Amino acid sequence: MNKKLRILSNIIFYIAVGTSIFALGKTYYERSKLPEGVCPVSNNNWLLTIGISMIILYLLISLIEWFVYKKNK
Repeated sequence: MNKKLRILSNIIFYIAVGTSIFALGKTYYERSKLPEGVCPVSNNNWLLTIGISMIILYLLISLIEWFVYKKNK
């Protein structure tokens, strides 16, 4: 069980980091094309929400993994 949680935690972490890097790159690219005074983040709100929710999910799974480890020790 602990190994499965660790693998799941790592997969979710990599997805969260990839999504966040993609959102940052897309925001930076769109900012260069938009006129002054326009917020580029509002176009990528869904990407940022997915990235943040995946990071929160990663933290929750890591916490569960820690509790399972402490219980078995």
